[in-house]
Amino acid sequence: MTRPALSPRPGRLPVPVLLLALFAVLLAAGTLPRLARARARDAERAAVQAPATVYTEVVRRDTAGTALELPGSVTGAHETAVYARSSGYVTALRVDIGSAVRRGETLAVLDMPEVREQAAQAAAVAEQAEASAALARTALARWQQLAAQGVVSPQELDERTAAANVTEANARAARANLANLRETLRFGALVAPYPGLVTARTIDLGSLVTAGTAAGARPLLTVVQLDTVRIMVQVPQSAAARVRVGMRPRILARDLGKDAEFTGTVVRTAGAMDPATRTLLVEVQVPNPQRRLLPGMFTAVQLKVPGTGASLRLPAIALIVRAEGTLAARVERDTVRLVPVTLGRDFGTTVEVLEGLAPGDAVVVNPPESLEDGQLVRAIARGKPAKGG
Repeated sequence: MTRPALSPRPGRLPVPVLLLALFAVLLAAGTLPRLARARARDAERAAVQAPATVYTEVVRRDTAGTALELPGSVTGAHETAVYARSSGYVTALRVDIGSAVRRGETLAVLDMPEVREQAAQAAAVAEQAEASAALARTALARWQQLAAQGVVSPQELDERTAAANVTEANARAARANLANLRETLRFGALVAPYPGLVTARTIDLGSLVTAGTAAGARPLLTVVQLDTVRIMVQVPQSAAARVRVGMRPRILARDLGKDAEFTGTVVRTAGAMDPATRTLLVEVQVPNPQRRLLPGMFTAVQLKVPGTGASLRLPAIALIVRAEGTLAARVERDTVRLVPVTLGRDFGTTVEVLEGLAPGDAVVVNPPESLEDGQLVRAIARGKPAKGG
């Protein structure tokens, strides 16, 4: 007797179908992660091979002026040490330190008794010489009359003429000596050579002073003219050739406050470099009507000299400092070339380039650490939007 075939229960899948579905799940579980990793590697490889985007700036010649800030020391337009013309005693002292004086004003009076007596003696000698000269002239006139009558010989007349000339010369010498002594006495009154300020005094009433030419003589007073002051600055060799008379530098005296700013004028230069410091001595004159600038004060002189156009300027952020030296990344046809550069002056945000670059070169600013020589890049001029969005 034959049994009837069994039919699958309703709602259940056949075993082959379940096995096929399980195999598909296992295949997908093993294949999909590998495909994802492969796609990630392809994306990373594409990212590595794609040119990096960099920003560039064109190197240009330095045509702007160079601003220099140099230290300077204030001195008076004139500073005079007053000496005694002859030795004597101080009998009057009419000024002290800080005294404002006018031109020709008497500063001190000296009593010179020796010179006074010498002048009295010279006056007597001059009077005697004048009398002798007058007598000689009268005698010569008589001898000339006698010579005209033939009473005396020409030889005797010549001798009398020579004696009269000698007497006349002695009289002139006596008069000159008397004038010299009287002039020395006049120098007993020490006067101010110009309007100014007395800044030093080394004498007092009754002091014995010696003549200015004597050994160990010292100045009695010092007078300084302050309506206009001088500031001497040393300009470095790199800018010395571009300093011109008539330039108008700013003078900063920071110790006087924020508003302590003055305007000076370059009036002269030394015209030669100091071989020891390689600097040029420059004199700047500054009007000082209120006398705020005092002799000996330290100031900062801001002098702007025109550029020569011979040097190049490079942004400081474009420099690459590595073990092999200081480099710049120059872009040539979308390829980076790392070139060594020689730097000059540092201007803060920019630096002077002496060698290594040429005008018109495009250099990478803010270069990444990974930037290498020969690397392909996508260069964008700084300040311009990238093409293609």
